[in-house]
Amino acid sequence: MSESPPNASASVLVVDDDPGARLLIGSALEIAGFRVYTAADGTSAMSEFAAHPADCVVLDVVMPGMNGFDVCRALRELPCSRHVPILMQTSLDDMESVQRAYNAGATDFSSKGINPMLLAERVKFLVRAKQTQDQLRESEARVRYLAYYDPLTGLPNRQRLLQILEQQVEWATPRKRGLAVLMLDVDNFSRINDTQGQAVGDSLLKEISHRLQLCLRDTQRTLSDDGALNDINDWVARTGGDEFALALPGISTTEGVQVVAQRVQVALARPFVFAEQEIPLSAAIGVSLFPGDASTAQALIKNADAAMHHGKKAGHSRVEFFNKSISTRAAKHLSMEADLRKALERGDFTLNYQPRLAINDMRVEAVEALLRWHHPQRGFVSPDEFIPLAEQSGLIVEVGDWVLREACAQARRWRDSGVHGWQVAVNVSGVQFRDGSLVGRVSRAIDAAGIEPRMIELEFTEGALIEYSAVVSKAVKALKELGVATALDDFGTGYSSLSYLRHFPIDTLKIDRVFVRDIVSKSGINTPLVDAIIAMAKSLGLSTVAEGVETEAQWHYLKSRQATQVQGFLFCRPLPIVELERWYADWLHSHQQSSVA
Repeated sequence: MSESPPNASASVLVVDDDPGARLLIGSALEIAGFRVYTAADGTSAMSEFAAHPADCVVLDVVMPGMNGFDVCRALRELPCSRHVPILMQTSLDDMESVQRAYNAGATDFSSKGINPMLLAERVKFLVRAKQTQDQLRESEARVRYLAYYDPLTGLPNRQRLLQILEQQVEWATPRKRGLAVLMLDVDNFSRINDTQGQAVGDSLLKEISHRLQLCLRDTQRTLSDDGALNDINDWVARTGGDEFALALPGISTTEGVQVVAQRVQVALARPFVFAEQEIPLSAAIGVSLFPGDASTAQALIKNADAAMHHGKKAGHSRVEFFNKSISTRAAKHLSMEADLRKALERGDFTLNYQPRLAINDMRVEAVEALLRWHHPQRGFVSPDEFIPLAEQSGLIVEVGDWVLREACAQARRWRDSGVHGWQVAVNVSGVQFRDGSLVGRVSRAIDAAGIEPRMIELEFTEGALIEYSAVVSKAVKALKELGVATALDDFGTGYSSLSYLRHFPIDTLKIDRVFVRDIVSKSGINTPLVDAIIAMAKSLGLSTVAEGVETEAQWHYLKSRQATQVQGFLFCRPLPIVELERWYADWLHSHQQSSVA
């Protein structure tokens, strides 16, 4: 029994001026499962192929008018038949005819008179080979597409943007024309993904890409100096998760950029509606201009990126133009980021600890672990400087793992000493919550140290809670089940505090130092806030820790309001372990003496 054809829908065009040959070959191919079309000469063969593009052509050489060699060459000139196998047949058996067939573009060659069923098997092989090659070409095209285009939005990706800008720089340079690059970062997009789900996030990205394309200028083509039409267009690209870019050839002034940037801001400000819910958006925009800011495509992207990140720090919905001071800061950040990557390997990080004292008997109940970086050349680097950079780069996850492991190990050492049963509080960034792996990382650190989960408390800010609310909520509940305590840091500086508290099973509120600082000032403006936070915490069954206590008056006020714990320079600064042990011995001694007195 003959094998089934490679594809039941595969078709073959048989071209022969001999009706008997057409009948025999056609019948054999139909028995083999192919759809068969026939033509009696070269001209009708071309018409038939145009009407029914075939998967293979069986082509006679000697025909009146347009011979088989001519037909083969004509077929190969058609884009749709460039890869179609052509099997040429002839009664001519000289090598010159065989060579002419292959030179004309034939895939295979056979002598006339071959058994038609054998010929059908040969055609099967050729069609299978074509289908395999088609699949390979499709795969290669898909790989090429994915290398240069974003599969979600269909926009060029960062790599393709670089190619586009290289072409535009090449176009602009001899003509002394400008070129503007705008980099956009959608504000708080991760929060939308967390709260609405990835499906809504993906739909939102598609709609953003559509609106950005509508912001491009109407004039898409430009006449060159010699009158030739150059296909130099405005482009939109998706360069990252929630980052996009616009390339605008011909623009060299800030005024020209502002027109497009304002159009973008208006387009994003118009609410996006999903499931009857309106989602307003904004974006930080960074701008770099050719040739003033940079002379290469790579530098234009880098400078626009730097301007965008600088603008994002200054506030939402800003348009920030690149300048040299931004470049200097960006270079410093890049250098510091590289040093951050090496810091763990070199052991540059250490932990200092600051005590938290029970407000009633002033007993040390907990210590907060605070990360410190001693750079080999720069010396002490402020956490305010390197923590935001670690968060932006994603390095905070790896650094946070080290802090967790070290804090847990220290808690074990204190427990084993039999002297201190202190709980150790560890700060975690919102970025550490983002991928949903934080609970597992905490659990592994606790298991590795061999301590009880209650010995660790995780502190996170209200800003992290709001930005990553869905993943934070899930993590806090899992941490509660694990037995790890949680605290909300910098409480009162965020938004919708009470409504969030009702849905998060946290244990402690940390009253921000800005409220503690003004407790006994002349204005006393923050005193009602402190009172309200403590009262609210009590009503919810939460403990309170007042941060930044620096004066006796602040301490006494907090004690009168029955805060749970206090922490601040009045009692102890953050100290390395050896100095903390020394401080504690002195504190214990003086506290015991005062108790006796």
